[in-house]
Amino acid sequence: MKEILANCTEDEIRVAIVEDGHLTDFFIERLGEENVVGNIYKSKVVSVLDGIQAAFVNIGVSKNGYLPFSELTTDKSELNKTKFVLVQVTKGPMGTKGSKLTQQISLPGHYLVYIPSSLHIGVSKNITDEKERFRLKSIIEEIKPSTGGFIIRSEGAGKEKDVFKREIKYLARLWEIINKKFETAAGVALLHRDLGLVFKTVRDYLNEDVSAFFIDSKDEHEDTLNFVEMVSPKFKEKIHLYKGKVPIFEINNIEQQITNIQKQKIKLPSGGYIIIQEAETLCAIDVNSGKFTKAGSLDEIILRTNLEALYEIAAQLRLRNIGGIIVIDLIDMHRSSDRKKVFKLLLELVRKDKAKTEVLPVTKLGLIEMTRQRKTESMVNFLSETCPYCEGSGQVLSRETMAIKIKREILKLVTRGGEQPVRLIVHPDIAEVFDEEYTKKIENKINRKIVVEANSQIHREDYRIILGN
Repeated sequence: MKEILANCTEDEIRVAIVEDGHLTDFFIERLGEENVVGNIYKSKVVSVLDGIQAAFVNIGVSKNGYLPFSELTTDKSELNKTKFVLVQVTKGPMGTKGSKLTQQISLPGHYLVYIPSSLHIGVSKNITDEKERFRLKSIIEEIKPSTGGFIIRSEGAGKEKDVFKREIKYLARLWEIINKKFETAAGVALLHRDLGLVFKTVRDYLNEDVSAFFIDSKDEHEDTLNFVEMVSPKFKEKIHLYKGKVPIFEINNIEQQITNIQKQKIKLPSGGYIIIQEAETLCAIDVNSGKFTKAGSLDEIILRTNLEALYEIAAQLRLRNIGGIIVIDLIDMHRSSDRKKVFKLLLELVRKDKAKTEVLPVTKLGLIEMTRQRKTESMVNFLSETCPYCEGSGQVLSRETMAIKIKREILKLVTRGGEQPVRLIVHPDIAEVFDEEYTKKIENKINRKIVVEANSQIHREDYRIILGN
Protein backbone atom coordinates (compact mmCIF):
# COMPACT_ATOMS: atom_id res chain seq x y z
CA MET A 1 0.00 0.00 0.00
CA LYS A 2 1.36 3.39 -1.02
CA GLU A 3 0.37 6.55 0.84
CA ILE A 4 1.41 10.20 0.83
CA LEU A 5 1.54 12.13 4.11
CA ALA A 6 1.84 15.92 4.35
CA ASN A 7 2.77 17.62 7.62
CA CYS A 8 2.13 21.38 7.42
CA THR A 9 3.26 23.93 10.01
CA GLU A 10 3.92 27.66 9.97
CA ASP A 11 7.65 26.99 9.53
CA GLU A 12 7.81 24.22 6.96
CA ILE A 13 5.91 21.68 4.91
CA ARG A 14 7.14 18.09 4.91
CA VAL A 15 5.90 15.39 2.56
CA ALA A 16 6.58 11.68 3.03
CA ILE A 17 5.81 8.96 0.51
CA VAL A 18 5.35 5.66 2.29
CA GLU A 19 5.08 2.13 0.87
CA ASP A 20 4.00 -0.60 3.28
CA GLY A 21 5.20 1.45 6.23
CA HIS A 22 8.60 2.25 4.72
CA LEU A 23 9.63 5.79 3.81
CA THR A 24 10.60 5.88 0.12
CA ASP A 25 10.68 9.62 -0.65
CA PHE A 26 10.92 12.66 1.59
CA PHE A 27 10.71 16.38 0.77
CA ILE A 28 10.87 19.60 2.79
CA GLU A 29 9.89 23.14 1.91
CA ARG A 30 10.92 25.83 4.39
CA LEU A 31 8.37 28.60 4.18
CA GLY A 32 10.93 31.30 4.98
CA GLU A 33 13.21 30.20 2.13
CA GLU A 34 12.31 30.51 -1.52
CA ASN A 35 12.90 27.50 -3.72
CA VAL A 36 13.75 28.87 -7.14
CA VAL A 37 14.04 25.58 -9.08
CA GLY A 38 11.47 25.56 -11.88
CA ASN A 39 10.86 29.32 -11.68
CA ILE A 40 10.91 31.33 -14.91
CA TYR A 41 12.39 34.84 -15.00
CA LYS A 42 12.85 37.82 -17.21
CA SER A 43 16.58 38.22 -16.62
CA LYS A 44 19.39 40.58 -17.53
CA VAL A 45 22.72 39.43 -18.94
CA VAL A 46 25.55 40.67 -16.70
CA SER A 47 28.57 39.17 -18.45
CA VAL A 48 29.42 36.69 -21.19
CA LEU A 49 32.52 34.56 -20.61
CA ASP A 50 33.79 32.52 -23.55
CA GLY A 51 36.41 30.90 -21.32
CA ILE A 52 33.83 28.99 -19.29
CA GLN A 53 31.28 28.85 -22.11
CA ALA A 54 28.57 30.53 -20.05
CA ALA A 55 26.92 33.84 -19.26
CA PHE A 56 26.18 35.25 -15.83
CA VAL A 57 22.62 36.48 -15.54
CA ASN A 58 20.74 38.57 -12.98
CA ILE A 59 17.41 36.95 -12.10
CA GLY A 60 16.60 39.25 -9.19
CA VAL A 61 18.03 37.17 -6.32
CA SER A 62 21.22 37.65 -4.28
CA LYS A 63 23.46 35.52 -6.53
CA ASN A 64 23.64 35.79 -10.31
CA GLY A 65 22.69 32.62 -12.12
CA TYR A 66 24.88 31.04 -14.78
CA LEU A 67 23.59 30.18 -18.22
CA PRO A 68 25.75 27.65 -20.11
CA PHE A 69 25.97 28.19 -23.85
CA SER A 70 24.70 24.63 -24.29
CA GLU A 71 21.38 25.74 -22.74
CA LEU A 72 20.76 28.57 -25.21
CA THR A 73 17.97 28.53 -27.78
CA THR A 74 19.61 31.35 -29.75
CA ASP A 75 23.16 32.01 -30.92
CA LYS A 76 25.48 33.13 -28.12
CA SER A 77 26.27 36.33 -30.02
CA GLU A 78 22.72 37.42 -29.27
CA LEU A 79 23.59 37.60 -25.56
CA ASN A 80 25.71 40.69 -26.12
CA LYS A 81 22.90 42.43 -27.97
CA THR A 82 19.97 41.29 -25.88
CA LYS A 83 19.36 43.20 -22.70
CA PHE A 84 16.84 40.76 -21.27
CA VAL A 85 16.43 37.00 -21.76
CA LEU A 86 13.83 34.46 -20.69
CA VAL A 87 15.35 31.78 -18.46
CA GLN A 88 14.29 28.96 -16.18
CA VAL A 89 16.13 27.66 -13.10
CA THR A 90 17.14 24.01 -13.49
CA LYS A 91 19.37 23.73 -10.42
CA GLY A 92 19.21 25.82 -7.26
CA PRO A 93 22.13 27.72 -5.70
CA MET A 94 24.62 25.61 -3.75
CA GLY A 95 27.33 27.07 -1.57
CA THR A 96 28.99 29.92 -3.43
CA LYS A 97 27.45 28.93 -6.77
CA GLY A 98 24.40 30.64 -8.15
CA SER A 99 21.48 28.90 -9.84
CA LYS A 100 21.97 27.03 -13.10
CA LEU A 101 19.72 28.37 -15.87
CA THR A 102 18.39 27.33 -19.24
CA GLN A 103 16.54 28.96 -22.11
CA GLN A 104 15.02 25.59 -22.99
CA ILE A 105 11.88 26.14 -20.95
CA SER A 106 9.86 23.13 -19.77
CA LEU A 107 6.40 23.28 -18.22
CA PRO A 108 5.43 20.05 -16.43
CA GLY A 109 1.85 18.93 -16.09
CA HIS A 110 0.47 15.78 -14.54
CA TYR A 111 0.69 13.70 -17.73
CA LEU A 112 2.87 15.80 -20.04
CA VAL A 113 5.87 18.11 -20.05
CA TYR A 114 5.56 20.95 -22.56
CA ILE A 115 8.82 22.17 -24.15
CA PRO A 116 8.00 25.27 -26.26
CA SER A 117 11.43 25.45 -27.97
CA SER A 118 11.30 21.85 -29.26
CA LEU A 119 9.30 19.88 -31.80
CA HIS A 120 10.24 16.50 -30.36
CA ILE A 121 7.72 14.09 -28.82
CA GLY A 122 9.24 11.81 -26.21
CA VAL A 123 7.94 9.09 -23.91
CA SER A 124 9.05 8.37 -20.36
CA LYS A 125 11.61 5.57 -20.07
CA ASN A 126 9.33 3.99 -17.45
CA ILE A 127 6.78 3.19 -20.16
CA THR A 128 8.48 0.14 -21.68
CA ASP A 129 5.70 -1.42 -23.76
CA GLU A 130 6.47 -0.51 -27.39
CA LYS A 131 2.83 -0.65 -28.52
CA GLU A 132 1.83 1.74 -25.73
CA ARG A 133 4.70 4.09 -26.54
CA PHE A 134 3.62 4.16 -30.21
CA ARG A 135 -0.04 4.74 -29.24
CA LEU A 136 0.81 7.64 -26.96
CA LYS A 137 3.10 9.33 -29.49
CA SER A 138 0.42 8.98 -32.16
CA ILE A 139 -2.15 10.69 -29.93
CA ILE A 140 0.12 13.63 -29.15
CA GLU A 141 1.15 13.99 -32.81
CA GLU A 142 -2.50 14.32 -33.69
CA ILE A 143 -3.58 16.89 -31.07
CA LYS A 144 -0.47 18.94 -30.29
CA PRO A 145 -0.19 22.59 -31.37
CA SER A 146 1.98 23.53 -34.33
CA THR A 147 4.78 24.79 -32.09
CA GLY A 148 6.40 23.12 -29.12
CA GLY A 149 7.24 19.55 -28.16
CA PHE A 150 6.05 17.22 -25.43
CA ILE A 151 7.35 14.47 -23.19
CA ILE A 152 4.73 11.98 -22.07
CA ARG A 153 5.22 11.25 -18.38
CA SER A 154 4.85 7.78 -16.87
CA GLU A 155 1.47 8.83 -15.41
CA GLY A 156 0.23 9.16 -19.01
CA ALA A 157 0.36 5.40 -19.64
CA GLY A 158 -3.10 4.10 -20.55
CA LYS A 159 -4.67 7.55 -20.81
CA GLU A 160 -6.93 8.57 -23.68
CA LYS A 161 -7.00 11.56 -26.00
CA ASP A 162 -9.36 13.77 -23.93
CA VAL A 163 -7.03 13.72 -20.93
CA PHE A 164 -4.09 14.93 -23.02
CA LYS A 165 -6.22 17.53 -24.83
CA ARG A 166 -7.20 19.17 -21.55
CA GLU A 167 -3.63 19.28 -20.31
CA ILE A 168 -2.18 20.59 -23.58
CA LYS A 169 -4.72 23.41 -23.52
CA TYR A 170 -3.72 24.29 -19.94
CA LEU A 171 0.04 24.20 -20.63
CA ALA A 172 -0.25 26.20 -23.88
CA ARG A 173 -2.30 28.85 -22.07
CA LEU A 174 0.31 28.99 -19.29
CA TRP A 175 3.08 29.54 -21.85
CA GLU A 176 1.07 32.33 -23.46
CA ILE A 177 0.69 34.08 -20.10
CA ILE A 178 4.43 33.81 -19.39
CA ASN A 179 5.29 35.38 -22.76
CA LYS A 180 2.87 38.26 -22.18
CA LYS A 181 4.43 38.91 -18.77
CA PHE A 182 7.89 38.95 -20.38
CA GLU A 183 6.76 41.62 -22.86
CA THR A 184 5.12 43.84 -20.24
CA ALA A 185 7.63 43.52 -17.35
CA ALA A 186 9.75 46.66 -17.10
CA GLY A 187 12.90 44.91 -15.88
CA VAL A 188 14.14 41.76 -14.18
CA ALA A 189 11.08 39.92 -12.92
CA LEU A 190 9.69 36.58 -11.78
CA LEU A 191 7.29 35.51 -14.52
CA HIS A 192 6.24 32.09 -13.26
CA ARG A 193 6.69 30.46 -9.86
CA ASP A 194 6.79 26.68 -9.76
CA LEU A 195 4.20 24.93 -7.63
CA GLY A 196 4.51 24.66 -3.86
CA LEU A 197 5.55 21.34 -2.37
CA VAL A 198 2.09 19.85 -1.81
CA PHE A 199 0.85 20.80 -5.28
CA LYS A 200 4.10 19.58 -6.81
CA THR A 201 3.61 16.24 -5.04
CA VAL A 202 0.11 16.00 -6.51
CA ARG A 203 1.50 16.72 -9.97
CA ASP A 204 4.47 14.34 -9.79
CA TYR A 205 3.40 11.51 -7.49
CA LEU A 206 -0.39 11.22 -7.17
CA ASN A 207 -1.48 8.35 -9.42
CA GLU A 208 -3.36 5.04 -9.43
CA ASP A 209 -0.73 3.40 -7.22
CA VAL A 210 -1.42 5.80 -4.34
CA SER A 211 -4.21 4.64 -2.05
CA ALA A 212 -4.52 7.90 -0.08
CA PHE A 213 -3.02 11.36 0.39
CA PHE A 214 -3.38 12.61 3.99
CA ILE A 215 -2.86 16.30 4.85
CA ASP A 216 -2.90 17.54 8.45
CA SER A 217 -3.79 21.17 7.62
CA LYS A 218 -7.37 22.17 6.90
CA ASP A 219 -6.40 25.12 4.68
CA GLU A 220 -3.81 23.11 2.72
CA HIS A 221 -6.32 20.27 2.36
CA GLU A 222 -8.96 22.56 0.85
CA ASP A 223 -6.44 24.17 -1.53
CA THR A 224 -5.23 20.73 -2.62
CA LEU A 225 -8.78 19.53 -3.30
CA ASN A 226 -9.32 22.54 -5.57
CA PHE A 227 -6.02 21.92 -7.36
CA VAL A 228 -6.77 18.21 -7.89
CA GLU A 229 -10.23 19.13 -9.18
CA MET A 230 -8.51 21.19 -11.86
CA VAL A 231 -5.63 18.90 -12.90
CA SER A 232 -6.84 15.38 -12.13
CA PRO A 233 -10.45 15.21 -10.85
CA LYS A 234 -10.62 11.42 -10.59
CA PHE A 235 -8.04 11.47 -7.78
CA LYS A 236 -10.07 13.86 -5.63
CA GLU A 237 -11.46 11.03 -3.50
CA LYS A 238 -7.90 10.10 -2.46
CA ILE A 239 -7.29 13.46 -0.72
CA HIS A 240 -8.09 13.30 3.00
CA LEU A 241 -7.82 15.68 5.95
CA TYR A 242 -5.90 13.94 8.73
CA LYS A 243 -7.72 14.36 12.06
CA GLY A 244 -5.87 11.84 14.22
CA LYS A 245 -4.62 12.77 17.70
CA VAL A 246 -1.24 11.16 17.04
CA PRO A 247 1.01 13.44 14.91
CA ILE A 248 0.81 12.33 11.29
CA PHE A 249 4.53 11.49 11.05
CA GLU A 250 4.40 9.31 14.15
CA ILE A 251 2.36 6.80 12.13
CA ASN A 252 4.52 3.86 11.06
CA ASN A 253 7.45 5.50 12.87
CA ILE A 254 8.01 7.91 9.97
CA GLU A 255 9.65 10.53 12.20
CA GLN A 256 12.33 8.05 13.26
CA GLN A 257 12.88 7.00 9.64
CA ILE A 258 13.45 10.67 8.78
CA THR A 259 15.99 10.94 11.61
CA ASN A 260 17.85 7.94 10.17
CA ILE A 261 18.46 9.89 6.94
CA GLN A 262 21.35 11.70 8.64
CA LYS A 263 23.11 8.54 9.81
CA GLN A 264 26.23 7.40 7.98
CA LYS A 265 25.88 3.73 8.94
CA ILE A 266 22.77 1.80 7.92
CA LYS A 267 22.28 -1.77 9.04
CA LEU A 268 20.93 -4.37 6.64
CA PRO A 269 18.39 -7.01 7.75
CA SER A 270 20.86 -9.87 7.27
CA GLY A 271 23.56 -8.39 9.51
CA GLY A 272 25.58 -6.49 6.91
CA TYR A 273 25.67 -2.71 6.68
CA ILE A 274 26.48 0.20 4.38
CA ILE A 275 28.40 3.40 5.08
CA ILE A 276 27.35 6.55 3.21
CA GLN A 277 29.83 9.41 3.12
CA GLU A 278 28.89 12.56 1.23
CA ALA A 279 31.65 14.93 0.17
CA GLU A 280 31.52 18.11 -1.86
CA THR A 281 32.50 16.46 -5.15
CA LEU A 282 31.20 12.90 -4.79
CA CYS A 283 29.44 10.41 -2.56
CA ALA A 284 31.19 7.18 -1.52
CA ILE A 285 29.13 4.20 -0.36
CA ASP A 286 30.86 1.22 1.22
CA VAL A 287 29.17 -2.19 1.53
CA ASN A 288 30.27 -4.49 4.38
CA SER A 289 29.20 -8.04 5.20
CA GLY A 290 29.17 -7.58 8.98
CA LYS A 291 27.71 -10.64 10.67
CA PHE A 292 25.74 -12.18 7.82
CA THR A 293 23.47 -14.77 9.44
CA LYS A 294 22.28 -16.73 6.42
CA ALA A 295 23.92 -20.01 5.42
CA GLY A 296 25.66 -20.68 2.13
CA SER A 297 29.03 -20.60 0.44
CA LEU A 298 31.20 -17.49 0.73
CA ASP A 299 30.38 -16.43 -2.85
CA GLU A 300 26.65 -16.82 -2.20
CA ILE A 301 26.85 -14.83 1.04
CA ILE A 302 28.75 -12.03 -0.71
CA LEU A 303 26.26 -11.91 -3.58
CA ARG A 304 23.26 -11.83 -1.25
CA THR A 305 24.82 -9.07 0.85
CA ASN A 306 25.56 -6.95 -2.24
CA LEU A 307 22.06 -7.45 -3.63
CA GLU A 308 20.49 -6.59 -0.30
CA ALA A 309 22.70 -3.50 -0.04
CA LEU A 310 21.62 -2.23 -3.45
CA TYR A 311 17.96 -2.12 -2.40
CA GLU A 312 18.93 0.06 0.55
CA ILE A 313 21.33 2.19 -1.50
CA ALA A 314 18.71 2.91 -4.17
CA ALA A 315 16.26 3.93 -1.44
CA GLN A 316 18.80 6.14 0.33
CA LEU A 317 19.80 7.95 -2.88
CA ARG A 318 16.18 9.02 -3.27
CA LEU A 319 15.57 9.78 0.40
CA ARG A 320 18.76 11.80 0.80
CA ASN A 321 18.53 13.41 -2.65
CA ILE A 322 22.15 12.53 -3.30
CA GLY A 323 23.35 13.80 -6.66
CA GLY A 324 26.49 14.12 -8.72
CA ILE A 325 29.12 11.38 -8.87
CA ILE A 326 28.45 8.30 -6.72
CA VAL A 327 30.90 5.44 -6.17
CA ILE A 328 29.67 2.20 -4.60
CA ASP A 329 32.34 -0.08 -3.15
CA LEU A 330 30.75 -3.53 -3.12
CA ILE A 331 32.17 -6.61 -1.43
CA ASP A 332 34.54 -8.20 -3.97
CA MET A 333 32.84 -10.79 -6.20
CA HIS A 334 35.03 -13.33 -7.97
CA ARG A 335 32.34 -14.60 -10.35
CA SER A 336 31.55 -12.41 -13.36
CA SER A 337 27.99 -13.78 -13.36
CA ASP A 338 27.51 -12.32 -9.87
CA ARG A 339 28.76 -8.92 -11.00
CA LYS A 340 26.26 -9.00 -13.89
CA LYS A 341 23.39 -9.85 -11.49
CA VAL A 342 24.30 -6.92 -9.26
CA PHE A 343 24.52 -4.52 -12.21
CA LYS A 344 21.18 -5.71 -13.61
CA LEU A 345 19.45 -5.21 -10.26
CA LEU A 346 20.77 -1.67 -9.85
CA LEU A 347 19.55 -0.75 -13.33
CA GLU A 348 16.09 -2.03 -12.40
CA LEU A 349 16.07 -0.11 -9.11
CA VAL A 350 17.11 3.26 -10.56
CA ARG A 351 14.32 3.08 -13.15
CA LYS A 352 11.93 3.91 -10.30
CA ASP A 353 13.90 7.07 -9.58
CA LYS A 354 12.52 10.28 -11.07
CA ALA A 355 16.02 11.78 -11.13
CA LYS A 356 18.04 10.97 -14.23
CA THR A 357 20.77 8.41 -13.50
CA GLU A 358 23.60 6.77 -15.41
CA VAL A 359 25.21 3.56 -14.16
CA LEU A 360 28.43 1.89 -15.32
CA PRO A 361 29.01 -1.89 -15.02
CA VAL A 362 30.69 -3.36 -11.94
CA THR A 363 34.49 -3.35 -12.21
CA LYS A 364 36.68 -6.29 -11.24
CA LEU A 365 37.50 -4.40 -8.06
CA GLY A 366 33.81 -4.41 -7.14
CA LEU A 367 33.20 -0.71 -7.80
CA ILE A 368 30.12 0.81 -9.40
CA GLU A 369 30.37 4.34 -10.75
CA MET A 370 27.16 6.24 -11.36
CA THR A 371 25.79 9.75 -11.64
CA ARG A 372 22.46 11.04 -10.40
CA GLN A 373 20.80 14.29 -11.42
CA ARG A 374 20.99 16.96 -8.74
CA LYS A 375 18.53 19.87 -8.75
CA THR A 376 18.75 20.92 -5.11
CA GLU A 377 21.17 20.27 -2.27
CA SER A 378 21.14 16.88 -0.58
CA MET A 379 18.78 16.28 2.31
CA VAL A 380 21.68 15.81 4.75
CA ASN A 381 23.12 19.22 3.80
CA PHE A 382 19.66 20.78 3.97
CA LEU A 383 18.97 19.44 7.47
CA SER A 384 22.41 20.02 8.95
CA GLU A 385 25.40 22.35 8.94
CA THR A 386 29.15 21.86 9.27
CA CYS A 387 30.23 21.02 12.80
CA PRO A 388 31.97 24.12 14.23
CA TYR A 389 34.36 21.91 16.20
CA CYS A 390 35.61 19.36 13.67
CA GLU A 391 34.84 21.66 10.68
CA GLY A 392 33.31 18.82 8.72
CA SER A 393 36.09 16.27 9.20
CA GLY A 394 33.89 14.09 11.39
CA GLN A 395 36.93 13.48 13.63
CA VAL A 396 38.00 14.59 17.10
CA LEU A 397 41.20 13.76 18.93
CA SER A 398 41.05 10.41 20.72
CA ARG A 399 40.90 10.23 24.52
CA GLU A 400 44.44 8.89 24.69
CA THR A 401 45.77 11.65 22.42
CA MET A 402 44.05 14.29 24.54
CA ALA A 403 45.39 12.78 27.78
CA ILE A 404 48.97 12.81 26.48
CA LYS A 405 48.55 16.38 25.24
CA ILE A 406 47.24 17.54 28.63
CA LYS A 407 50.00 15.66 30.49
CA ARG A 408 52.62 17.35 28.33
CA GLU A 409 51.06 20.76 29.05
CA ILE A 410 51.01 20.12 32.81
CA LEU A 411 54.68 19.09 32.83
CA LYS A 412 55.56 22.25 30.91
CA LEU A 413 53.61 24.59 33.22
CA VAL A 414 54.41 23.03 36.61
CA THR A 415 58.20 23.18 37.07
CA ARG A 416 58.37 22.78 40.84
CA GLY A 417 56.39 21.49 43.79
CA GLY A 418 53.84 23.46 45.72
CA GLU A 419 51.18 23.18 48.39
CA GLN A 420 48.20 24.05 46.20
CA PRO A 421 46.82 21.14 44.06
CA VAL A 422 46.64 21.47 40.30
CA ARG A 423 42.99 21.59 39.17
CA LEU A 424 42.32 19.93 35.83
CA ILE A 425 38.90 20.56 34.24
CA VAL A 426 38.11 18.29 31.28
CA HIS A 427 35.22 16.66 29.44
CA PRO A 428 33.88 13.48 31.18
CA ASP A 429 35.23 11.28 28.35
CA ILE A 430 38.75 12.59 28.96
CA ALA A 431 38.35 12.43 32.73
CA GLU A 432 37.96 8.66 32.45
CA VAL A 433 41.57 8.40 31.22
CA PHE A 434 42.84 10.35 34.22
CA ASP A 435 42.19 7.52 36.68
CA GLU A 436 44.09 7.14 39.95
CA GLU A 437 47.01 5.27 38.40
CA TYR A 438 47.52 7.66 35.47
CA THR A 439 47.18 10.75 37.68
CA LYS A 440 49.62 9.39 40.26
CA LYS A 441 52.36 9.09 37.63
CA ILE A 442 52.01 12.78 36.77
CA GLU A 443 51.89 13.78 40.46
CA ASN A 444 55.18 12.00 41.11
CA LYS A 445 56.83 14.02 38.33
CA ILE A 446 55.60 17.45 39.45
CA ASN A 447 55.50 16.77 43.20
CA ARG A 448 51.99 18.23 43.43
CA LYS A 449 48.54 16.76 43.81
CA ILE A 450 46.17 16.80 40.80
CA VAL A 451 42.41 17.18 41.21
CA VAL A 452 40.46 16.12 38.11
CA GLU A 453 37.03 17.69 37.57
CA ALA A 454 34.68 16.36 34.86
CA ASN A 455 32.54 19.03 33.19
CA SER A 456 30.09 18.02 30.48
CA GLN A 457 29.72 21.67 29.38
CA ILE A 458 33.30 21.83 28.16
CA HIS A 459 34.20 20.73 24.63
CA ARG A 460 35.89 17.37 24.38
CA GLU A 461 39.04 18.88 22.89
CA ASP A 462 39.16 21.71 25.44
CA TYR A 463 40.58 21.69 28.98
CA ARG A 464 41.55 23.99 31.84
CA ILE A 465 44.71 23.72 33.99
CA ILE A 466 44.46 25.89 37.13
CA LEU A 467 47.67 26.15 39.19
CA GLY A 468 46.42 28.28 42.07
CA ASN A 469 43.15 29.03 43.79
